[in-house]
Amino acid sequence: MTSTAIYATTAEIRDRIDKTGTADDAILDALLSAASRAIDGYCNRPDGFVALSTATARYYPGSGKSYQWIDECVAVSAVAVKSSASDEENQYTAWTVGTIGTTTGADVFPATGDPEYPEFTRTPYTLLVMGANGDYSIFPTGQFRTRGGFRPGSDSVRGVPVVKTTAKWGHSIIVPANVKEAAIVQASRWFKRGQSAWADATVNSDFGILLYRKSLDPDLQAMLMEARLVKPAIGR
Repeated sequence: MTSTAIYATTAEIRDRIDKTGTADDAILDALLSAASRAIDGYCNRPDGFVALSTATARYYPGSGKSYQWIDECVAVSAVAVKSSASDEENQYTAWTVGTIGTTTGADVFPATGDPEYPEFTRTPYTLLVMGANGDYSIFPTGQFRTRGGFRPGSDSVRGVPVVKTTAKWGHSIIVPANVKEAAIVQASRWFKRGQSAWADATVNSDFGILLYRKSLDPDLQAMLMEARLVKPAIGR
């Protein structure tokens, strides 16, 4: 799901560029929206940085292991799996989702970090791990094999959606400070460039030639990288 969250307000960007009037608010709003999506794209986070306010379901091929990778989320409200190959498309068996230190006999806990040494008290959650006292030991594999041709070994294997996870998807409950600042600075930069008819460079009596043609300001890229907000574009 593509995020639509805006990471700063019109009033915040007005303060930054010393504007007191509201005549350019529509332009500023559009630039803030564009800056927010540019940050999502640069950080490889299609769900954005602000989690959804309501939980929705997503489906994953099972791992066949004691842990299951999921998308970033701030809360997991339900987990259900297909327990048999004969289950219908909408037939899932609910597992008990635990709260660490509270739930007794939970089947699964949300966590983040290394699957072998997971962290249970830090968000965003990125995986589910089996509970030590639950009724199950692994997630179903979800592997489905079909014959691909006449030659031996040409079978095709793919994963089918056997793990249903209902969660509030996204990176955090509120906008991270670095993300808010990046959105304001980038939108301000685009606004100033727009005032110069989107020229690649402008001349300023105090600073000389100012070069504007950048996809995302290098300082902002460093700000996001150093805060470890850029997600590697591999796997989930």
